[in-house]
Order: sequence, then C-alpha cells, then structure tokens
Amino acid sequence: MENTRVTLIVGATGAAGSRILERGREQPGHTVIGLSRNKPVGEALWLATDLDDPQQLAEALATRPDIGRIVYASRAPHDETGVEDVPGNLRMLRNLVDAAEASLPRLSHIHLVHGAKWYGMHIGPYRTPAREGDPRHMPPNFYYDQQDFIAERQQGRDWVWSTSRPNFVLDVAPGRARNMVSTLGAYAALCRELDVPFDFPGRPGTWNALHEVTEAKFLADGILWMLGEPRCANRAFNMTNGDAFRWGELWPFLAEQFGCRPGTVRPMSMAHWMAGKEEVWERIRERHGLALPLDQVASWRFFDFFMGMDYDVLCSMTAAREAGFTGFANSWAVFADQIAAYREARILPPA
Repeated sequence: MENTRVTLIVGATGAAGSRILERGREQPGHTVIGLSRNKPVGEALWLATDLDDPQQLAEALATRPDIGRIVYASRAPHDETGVEDVPGNLRMLRNLVDAAEASLPRLSHIHLVHGAKWYGMHIGPYRTPAREGDPRHMPPNFYYDQQDFIAERQQGRDWVWSTSRPNFVLDVAPGRARNMVSTLGAYAALCRELDVPFDFPGRPGTWNALHEVTEAKFLADGILWMLGEPRCANRAFNMTNGDAFRWGELWPFLAEQFGCRPGTVRPMSMAHWMAGKEEVWERIRERHGLALPLDQVASWRFFDFFMGMDYDVLCSMTAAREAGFTGFANSWAVFADQIAAYREARILPPA
C-alpha cells in the first residue's frame, strides 16, 4: 500500500538515523522524512520539532498525515559508558507515539533502534552468542522500558512494532568523536608522530575475546528490511555484521592499515595517557591539512570502554536469518574501507 512507503526517521542526524535516512532515500518509490530538533541546511523533507514538547510534536506530525512508518533512533543526552536516562528516553518515545496515534491515520509500523546493551554487554560477561529471548540483566536499562511500553501500547492497534539490536556501530561520521575507527586512527597517528609502537591498550583478556561490530549501512538495510517484512511484526532482532574477530588477530592488520609498528598488549587508560596530546595532534593536523581538532576525532573514554571488555561480545543472527534476512558485512573490510574514507575526508592522516 502507498501509505507504507512514507517513512519518518526520528533522530535523523544521529549515528544510526543518518544512515537509515540515506539508505531509505536510495530505495525506489520511497519517501523518507527526517525529524530532529534542528532542520539541516538544504533539507526539504524534514520536520524540526522537540520530542520533549508534545504539542509542538503533534503539530509537526500533523503536517505529514501520509507517514506510515516510523524509525525511532533518538536518545536522551548521555555519556560514553554510563547508565542512560531511563525516564527521559521513555518520555520522548511516549510523546512520539501519542502524537503519531493522534496525527497519523496511516500508521503501520514503529521501529526502535536499540543495541547490545540489552544483554548487559556494558556491565560484564553475559551468555553468548546472545539471543533475543535471553533473560534481562538487572535494570536500569531504558531499552527494557521502551520495548515494554511499545509492546503494551500496540495491543489492539492496527500498527506493529519491531526493534533492532546492533553492536558497536561503525560509520564514517566526521565530527562524531564517539567512533571506533576514527578514535583508533587518532591513536595510531599519535603513536607514529611520537615514534612509539602501536600498543594494544586493552586488557589481556580483551585481546583474545571474540568481538563483533555493526556497519552502519548494513544496519540501515536491516531496519528497512524489518519495516517491509511481515515476519518481523512485534519482534526484536539482533543486527550485527554476522562475523566475529579477536583483537589479537585484527590488531596487526590495523597497524598495517595505519602504517604503524605493531606493539604488544600494554593495558593503559587512554583517558589518562592521551590527556594533553592535543599539541601533538595539531602538529599532525598542520602537516597534513586535517580538518578537525582531536576532541572531534577521538573519544578516549569510549576507547577505554570497548577496550575493557575482556569477555566475548557476540550476538546470534539466527532469528533474522530464519525470518529471511540474508545481509552480511565483512568486518575486516569495513575497518579498511572506513579508514580509507576518513583519510579521504582529511580527518585522519595518510599512512
């Protein structure tokens, strides 16, 4: 039906939302509208509104009654590693659903972008590969509150819901420091500039554990698949590249990509040891004409977070496969491609 072809991406300027918007607009016959507090320059298909202002939100949605599908990729402000704001995240979603039910007569599907924190990967070891029906960890976790809310709200309605659970999302996003590839690249550039080996700063257990990532375009394709697949109605799905790696095997490959001497396992707090390295980065930046200061390229707290996981971080893709999803991404190739893209954008220096 035509009403299922108009999709609203809530949080469309964020890490996940921007790629979903982009990939959706590449599909023939789709109209994809962005929503965020501020409208980007040059965007025609956009609603500028505040999720914490119910009246403003309802008025904005009422201008596009043809919207049939919503992807909710917004989050309340949060830091790199801590417990996120449960009341704030639930309130924004409730405001959106209230406004959508009041203003969108063609509403058919609401999708929530969640993540592997559902399984407590940010707390410590958990059962792997994690499956969508695994027991919850000790709350708080705003994913739980949001899914419980949407599942209860859907009862007796004509629309359906779904959720995706990616792991660390890899994307080329200049200016977004909370990014694995750009942060690794900044660290490597500093190692080269200071003529020290590209040591692995994580824990010894992290070096050997199995890890996984989710490429942002792959995630977007998976979410768009869910919106159009009846078997995904009222279900959650893991959405990861489908392969796994050990840092111990990937690290020499990354050293080669970055043009560094591979080092050894040397646990250290990056938030501590990278403090004050802005002057070194500025030397690199000036020599290579790089676009951004260090605090817009690397998040050292985020680096410490993912380097501290000395246990397997792995989700099962079986449920998505059984529902018909056939997508995959080669994680090693994703790292290489995104390193090259950051260099082309003059965010990271050449090797």
